[in-house]
Amino acid sequence: MKTRTITGALLFLFVTPFIIFGTYSMAIFVLLLMTLGMIEFLNVKKNANLNKFPIYMYVLTILFAFLMIFDIPLFSGSFDYQTGILDSYIVNPLWLVLSAVVILSCSVFDKRYTIVDSIYAFTTMLYLSLGLKGMLYLRSVGGVENINHGIMVIVFVLLVTCLTDIFAYFGGMTCYKILGADKVHKLNERISPKKTIEGTIVGTVFGTGLGFLFAILALKNVDLGITHWSLYLLMSFVLSICGQIGDLVLSAVKRHFGIKDYSNLLPGHGGVLDRIDSLLLNSMMAAIFLVTMSYIL
Repeated sequence: MKTRTITGALLFLFVTPFIIFGTYSMAIFVLLLMTLGMIEFLNVKKNANLNKFPIYMYVLTILFAFLMIFDIPLFSGSFDYQTGILDSYIVNPLWLVLSAVVILSCSVFDKRYTIVDSIYAFTTMLYLSLGLKGMLYLRSVGGVENINHGIMVIVFVLLVTCLTDIFAYFGGMTCYKILGADKVHKLNERISPKKTIEGTIVGTVFGTGLGFLFAILALKNVDLGITHWSLYLLMSFVLSICGQIGDLVLSAVKRHFGIKDYSNLLPGHGGVLDRIDSLLLNSMMAAIFLVTMSYIL
């Protein structure tokens, strides 16, 4: 517990400046998460004592993840290399198609590499890219003129994600003690044996409620295209639910390969993916929600 707390405090001190300064510093942070996250995704086979991915697959997936997130000025202007701002949450179809063709075709030319490996490498690369691109997009809200607006948006998403997780844990533990282990209802014992439906409900209620309260107080001066309080409530609810789904998705990968953590990079916490599992899907959903609102309203 002490190791976990110390690591958590150091992580907070390390991550905070990247988020506060934004622009290039946030882009560098996303680049770091992208590289470490992709390595952890591909390392699962080695950690499970299976045939490990070839080195070139690490290079290809990291390269395509970079192109998915940042693109290059010749083909798209979504990421402004002059300001460090990502002004749209759009994936260039060129990189999507090219990455699928290249990664999936590797199983044809390399006997060590099956089609299942190809699909896993492509899917995890795409999932990681979309999540981190969403994270960068959220921090870019407000552009250069109102660069601090993105801080509040990131804090909102983090708050809903973390509060849902915390209250789900304590809600589940309380129900265990009050009802007994035989009376609580397992959420998905195959993927996460300790998670309960009761804990999920408690986490969703408090994550949604407190997130909504933060939104109407802290985001009222941030131009998100949201014109009614009910949309903040809906967004908080969606993020609370999706954060828990994101957690289960990456837990399912670990269960499939029979590993506890994606790595031991962060003592007491596991790997980078173990820390951002919920945040990846929530960053996607928050970005999609804001883009959708900009078109509808």
